[in-house]
Amino acid sequence: MSVEGRADIVVVGAGMSGLCASVAALERGARVVTVEKGTRFGGSMALSGGAMWTYVDKDRLREHIPDGNQLLQSIVVDTLSDGHDWLERYGVPMTPERDIEQQGRGRSADPSEMTATLVERVRALGGQLLLNTPLDNLLYEGGAVRGISAFGPDGQTTFEADAVVLAGGGFQGNPELAMRYITPNISKMYLRSNPWSTGDSFLAATEIGAAVSPGLDCFYGHAIAAPPAVFSPDEFLDLSQKYGTITVALNLDGSRFTDESAGSGEEVLNQAVARQRDATAFYVLDSELMEMSPPQGTLPRVTIERLRSHGGTAVESDTLEGLCHRLEELFPERKEYRFPLVKPPFTAVPVRSGITFSNGGLEVDTEMRVLRRTTTISTLPNVVVRATELKFDVIPGLFAAGCDVGNINHGGYMGGLAPALVTGRIAGYSAADLVKSARTTVD
Repeated sequence: MSVEGRADIVVVGAGMSGLCASVAALERGARVVTVEKGTRFGGSMALSGGAMWTYVDKDRLREHIPDGNQLLQSIVVDTLSDGHDWLERYGVPMTPERDIEQQGRGRSADPSEMTATLVERVRALGGQLLLNTPLDNLLYEGGAVRGISAFGPDGQTTFEADAVVLAGGGFQGNPELAMRYITPNISKMYLRSNPWSTGDSFLAATEIGAAVSPGLDCFYGHAIAAPPAVFSPDEFLDLSQKYGTITVALNLDGSRFTDESAGSGEEVLNQAVARQRDATAFYVLDSELMEMSPPQGTLPRVTIERLRSHGGTAVESDTLEGLCHRLEELFPERKEYRFPLVKPPFTAVPVRSGITFSNGGLEVDTEMRVLRRTTTISTLPNVVVRATELKFDVIPGLFAAGCDVGNINHGGYMGGLAPALVTGRIAGYSAADLVKSARTTVD
């Protein structure tokens, strides 16, 4: 093992949250090394639509994501606009603020331009960026994090540092963790993200006693055209079947299995699909629903035409009985979008659940410092304690950002890039402040 060198801060991951954390820390004069497991920068941001949005109405946010960490959710809502302005000051071309999704507002940027601009800014500020360098474990001594061990192109190396920011993008790419927490059907699902987010940060942090959040069973994603459809990672967005909320969803046994209209978009239905046999379902529509605008995405007819152009299947019939003889046994009760299927032809589209990022992760405070499990009380949302029982303790030198922060989204969806931007900046600033404080103490 060789010692690569010393830095003030090591940032693990060069996606949205990691790059923002790196720039923020460099802004405050810290020496930063950013290590990236993958062969390129940008993480899952590079595969996204580039929209940095979230709810503007906190009451609506609480209605749709009642079990999320309300402190962290409020920070995202309250500081996202500052994050937009910060990116723009650093040269990221941004659209004007506009309505995005059904409940929120935000701004957008081209993912490739944003990645390139942030990478250039890291380098211009003196930061070091390393590709093909995955985290192996955290250097932990005397109850504090002292750096990382990683596997670089030349073998295992260590980076000593006063602080580490974990921004690895979640654990959706780890079959063992996904099966343990999310669904036994993970091998049938589409990984709708970069292939490098395999829970390395989560495992390294929990190995030294980090606390974990609620919501480990939840994730964000959308159903995608089932085989034999063929597509590339760049086509995830086009092949996502976001109109599911207005359809009748049937599992492979021919039964409804959830309220399709639950939540603010198709991501809640998609989670229910993940827990059905083979993580597969059929979205059933009639000709009128084909032309109805869903809460998310484009017209079903347009999306299904794209699906067919990629070899996907959409089965039609002129009679409802011919399409599904068990449609009369619908269960459970459906609360919204109660549209009867009456006008032929009827269409059934086979879909498979897709996972973009895990919702559960490391428990942090409002400065993105990772909490220590053994000296922190339960963080379950409904825990009731006396004032004398309150106790929260952090692991010195360890911070988290983006999808490595647990329970901002909890089954619902308040944006992915927005929490990454907000938590990345906070983690970078907090880590730099820790370094500055340590220097002042030494001096």
